[in-house]
Amino acid sequence: MDRCPLCQSQDVSLLYASNLPEQRSGSRYDCTSFGLGLHPDIFRCRSCSFVFNEPATGELDHLEEYAQTEDPDYLDQKLSRRLTYDRELERIEAHAAGRELLDVGCYAGFFLEQARERDYDVAGVEPSIWGARHAAEKLGLDVFNGPIEAFRTERRFDVVTMWDVIEHLENPLEVLRTVHRLMHPGGVLAFTTHNLDSLAARLMRGRYPFFMEMHTVHLNDRTRDLLLAKAGFERIAVLPHRRALRLGYLVSRLRRLGEWPVGAADRLARAFGVVDRIVWVGGVGLETILARPLERSP
Repeated sequence: MDRCPLCQSQDVSLLYASNLPEQRSGSRYDCTSFGLGLHPDIFRCRSCSFVFNEPATGELDHLEEYAQTEDPDYLDQKLSRRLTYDRELERIEAHAAGRELLDVGCYAGFFLEQARERDYDVAGVEPSIWGARHAAEKLGLDVFNGPIEAFRTERRFDVVTMWDVIEHLENPLEVLRTVHRLMHPGGVLAFTTHNLDSLAARLMRGRYPFFMEMHTVHLNDRTRDLLLAKAGFERIAVLPHRRALRLGYLVSRLRRLGEWPVGAADRLARAFGVVDRIVWVGGVGLETILARPLERSP
């Protein structure tokens, strides 16, 4: 990226300098990655305030890395994911009429399986070979392995979901325009992402945990609405997003603090028999955004 992905301005300034360590271990692209708050240089567009990771000449293409990602630890989170998705499905059903649903970035297929149980006719798109294979072979789901831009279908959908996807995209505007073309008029787009205007993001600044190497773009109130409008959507709701997590998983995410405190916390949780207890986490700037496609995409 040598220009703002949203407005194409080249007038950008450094917002937060890179804090990446010289040596890193593990995949940067796993859903269960521990690279919270570790990021390359982050820039802000002076023209529209869009925030994005280090611009570089040529394409910033992570598709090959995502294609090769395997994340078996994610499979242990199925129960907590189901609790989170129950809440999101209820929100969608308050606005959506039809039952044709597409999940973009469906990973291992947990959300699609759950929507199918609620009588949705589901399909998915997933770049990870491992994730798409699990969804298709283990759960019997119709999943296209690749990016949404390469997805070809005559179907049109009443609901399109993108759970924790927007922040990973090189060009979110083009992706949302592609999604627009796949939707019925009056349908519902639902997605989650973090918001830089949240109290947590403002307080933590460059240490905000959702600044990660694999998170390419970061929205605020203004750029969220500008992105939707440019892609041909009308925002209908912005809701605080909470998610259910196993306590043991939540403890493990603190690994950046060091192995000793994480190990001590894990032993304590196991000693009290609460490692599998579900806790609800909110207040970190995550949002669920609901929008409708306008009749014509710009």
